[in-house]
Parts: sequence; structure tokens; C-alpha cells
Amino acid sequence: MSDQTPRAIPVVDDAAPESLAEASFETDATGKRTAYRESHTGPGLWARAREAFFALPRGLHIVILIIFMILGFALATQVRAQHSDPLEGLSEQDLVTLLDELGSQEQNLQGRRAELAGELDDLQSAASEADAREQASAKAALQAQIAAGTVAVQGPGVTISVADPGASLSPTQFVMTLGELRNAGAEAIDLNGVRLTMRSAFTGQAGGIIVDGTPIAAPYTWTVIGDSQTIATALEIQAGSASQMRAKGAVVTITPTDSVTIHSLATPRPAQYATYE
Repeated sequence: MSDQTPRAIPVVDDAAPESLAEASFETDATGKRTAYRESHTGPGLWARAREAFFALPRGLHIVILIIFMILGFALATQVRAQHSDPLEGLSEQDLVTLLDELGSQEQNLQGRRAELAGELDDLQSAASEADAREQASAKAALQAQIAAGTVAVQGPGVTISVADPGASLSPTQFVMTLGELRNAGAEAIDLNGVRLTMRSAFTGQAGGIIVDGTPIAAPYTWTVIGDSQTIATALEIQAGSASQMRAKGAVVTITPTDSVTIHSLATPRPAQYATYE
């Protein structure tokens, strides 16, 4: 497109700026624009850009304006498309189908959630059962060690002191006393530093007692862990072990205590006949 309007040719003297960015234009009385010189300390960047724009042919102004309008329209269309509702273009049937699919997905998720909750409960139950079995196994192992006399123990019980000045107490008397203590619920027994177990044996003779191969001498001291009241009552009943030892001239003293410690340990002996099935 050609511009038929006559234009003035810029008049630039020798001291004029070398580029349009350093010159501005003014319109004279006839509507023509002429360039005039500005100093090096002239307008800022925006002013120079505006002056350069107006220095372009008028037809080019229109073209630039149209380009900006097209870009603005395209930008507005894109923004409106980004903020539009994605369901706006769906039909009623499409919306019903979409809702049905969402409902099915929700039911599937709820079912899966229930399955996972059930699996979690099973795992927790199995873990609890495993813990219970482990605790029971540990307790049984400890009880077996106590019964075998392989661990030191402490607890309430009694101390039985037996003086035998006449050396009249035979091994049989010691076997009877040990039996009464076990029947009264004694859980651990020590006699003169020897740990007694289910397999303990008394040999020798009065005045020369041997227990599990270890000779012991009077006075005899029984250290027993268990219910002190029950044990003392069992020994003191008529025809009980304490009465029988006193009848043979022994001096028997039974002292209940809230806490007694047994440090002696028995040496385990392998079974000769019994085996695991």
C-alpha cells in the first residue's frame, strides 16, 4: 500500500544524530514533519521508541496495529479455552455415562479398601499370635532352666537351719525333707551350696551325707524359694519332716523371708533313656 500524502524529507545538518533513535520529529504548520536535533541527554528509551515508531510510514502503522490486534485476539481465545469447563461440551448421555463410570470406580476403590483393611487385621492378628507364642516359649524356657537349676534365682521363701549334734540324720531323712518341699510348691532349693533338682540324690550315712556327689556336713542350711507360709506349714505339721528331725535330736529353725537369693547352679546331666519324639 502506497502513501499518497507528500512527506517532508528530514533535514539533518552535520551535527545531527547518526541514527533515528537519536532524533525526534515535529509537525510544522502545513502538517509536515521535520526532524530536529536533540542533545545527547535527550528523552529516555520509551521516548526514543515512540519517535522511531512515528518515523515509520503511516501504512506500516496500520499493519503493526492489525498484527497486535490479531495477537491480542489469539491470546484472549487461549486464556478463555484454558479456563473453560471441560464438561461443558458433553451431552446429557455422556454425563450419565461418566457418572456411572465414576460410581463404579468408587465402588471398586471401597472394595479394595475393605480387602486391604482385612489383610491388615490378619497381619496384626498373626503378629500378636507370634508375639504371644514367643513370650510363652521364653517363659517355658525360663521355667525349664529354673527347674533344672541352671540359672540363679531370687524370690520369697524360707530358710531352714538344721543342727545335728548327734549325727543322727540319715540320707533317707533328707530325701523325705526334699519331697515335702517340692510338694509344698518349692520352685528352687539349695542345700549347703548345692542346687537340688528333680534328679538330685542323697547317699552316704548319718554324719556323712553326700548329695549329688558332694559331701555336706552339719549344720545343714536349706534355702527355699516359694510360698513361705505354705512351705513352713507343710514342714511343721504333725509327723512332718521338721517333727521327725526334732524327734531324732536335731534342732530345726524355720525362718520365712520376703526375699532370698540362690546363686548355686546344678550341672545338667544328659538323659540316659528319654529322647525327643
